[in-house]
Amino acid sequence: MGFKIRNATKNTVVCEEASIADSFWKRAKGLMFRKDWQEFDGLLLDPCGSIHTMGMRMKIDVCFLDAEQRIVKSVGSLGAWRTASGGRHGHATLELPAGTLERTGTEAGDRLALEQDEQGQTPAGSDEG
Repeated sequence: MGFKIRNATKNTVVCEEASIADSFWKRAKGLMFRKDWQEFDGLLLDPCGSIHTMGMRMKIDVCFLDAEQRIVKSVGSLGAWRTASGGRHGHATLELPAGTLERTGTEAGDRLALEQDEQGQTPAGSDEG
């Protein structure tokens, strides 16, 4: 079951049904070969300070987060066969459907909060909002 990610700085919802890639194999697969966002609307790769879009079929928005879940860098509409990095402070990466950052006004400096799912679980290593 997924969890919600809220922009705590602006009090807006960034995604309703996020999934977490917290193992080597889940992070390695990521969104490769997917055609759409059917089961979820955000993928949190943790830990992950840089990404590539090799093998991807859709553009994505990307937020690189520090250890306190503050966005250190954001990239909108990253196309296929590209790379991006959060720099030395990048700890985790949130991948979103293209256009999400603009639609929600989410930008570098904003702090994100990972909220509990229906079972009361919060992704490991996160706070509860």
